[in-house]
Amino acid sequence: MATTADIGRDMGEARFLVDRSKTMEMAKALFDDDPVYHDPDAAADAGFVGIPAPLTASAMTAHWATEGAEGTALALGIDLARLLHGETTWDYLRPLVVGDELSGRMRVADVTTREGKRGGAMTLVVLETEFTDAKGEVALRKRDTLIEREA
Repeated sequence: MATTADIGRDMGEARFLVDRSKTMEMAKALFDDDPVYHDPDAAADAGFVGIPAPLTASAMTAHWATEGAEGTALALGIDLARLLHGETTWDYLRPLVVGDELSGRMRVADVTTREGKRGGAMTLVVLETEFTDAKGEVALRKRDTLIEREA
């Protein structure tokens, strides 16, 4: 179980390339047929410097981490059988585009415990990931809230 002692803990880094074929596949999976996701001219006409990635593309970075999507929860001692995803928020400083090589470093931003509405305690763990590009500039900040229900 995560505790307040985990606040500030570095949870590691995941690197990934914004790939054209994966961008097209994700847009298709989201039923978004906007040509900006596959046509460089349409992307340029829309004001992008390249083919943009769908806004939720950074969620896939968890799968690029060495330990996989559940690795962070396990490293924090969270019981996967009691784990819920609370929310994810994104703060884009610029669009992600095909060809970007991003590095996301995650840290524990907050850990709180509260009583659930239906009884039983819940531990909320807020994870912040800052994504930098090949120039070292921040492109995106993402916050995930994990909820561990009481046993």
